[in-house]
Amino acid sequence: MKNGLFSRVAAVAMVAGALSVATAGTGSAAVATLSITYSCQFSIAGTHDMPSVVSSPDAPDSATAGVPTAASAATVNTTVSDDVRNTLWWIGGRSVDGTLSTPVTVTNGSSVQNLTATLTIPNTPVPSSGSFQVTASGSFPSLTLPNAGTASINLGNASLALTPRYANGDPTWIGVVNVPCTVKPGQVTKFHEFPVA
Repeated sequence: MKNGLFSRVAAVAMVAGALSVATAGTGSAAVATLSITYSCQFSIAGTHDMPSVVSSPDAPDSATAGVPTAASAATVNTTVSDDVRNTLWWIGGRSVDGTLSTPVTVTNGSSVQNLTATLTIPNTPVPSSGSFQVTASGSFPSLTLPNAGTASINLGNASLALTPRYANGDPTWIGVVNVPCTVKPGQVTKFHEFPVA
């Protein structure tokens, strides 16, 4: 059950990492959003689905071949269920924080770049009842696209490192929980596509 929460947050974090590719020197930016569900495996709670919404307010709307891109903002929002919240309270967790690492594949003609983004989940209070929202945010590193044509940003699986904390801020007895999450089959994973001149 504790893992259920971690899976949801993981998914959150995992999606955010992919969002952040922005292009330097472009005249304007595009808003990109993708809803995606991850399947997260937990040693105690088993496998749980995690629906997430990944968004970026300044994704690239174009790029120039050979010109490095600039980083852009990335945000992933997920809802933690009451069942998971209850498990957090059971282990003494009154807040959670952590990081999410996710591979992002950028395809540009014959060029395929496999990059990794790490997002941060700030300390978030765990309520005494009901579901609650967890947000992961960060940025994607600069990249250089070699080919004119188009480029697409695709989200991949994720790895979550989550720390539940007591009311005094100390980590709970379970320490850091690591949860692997995979994209459920049959979903669109393309987060954004834009032209490269």
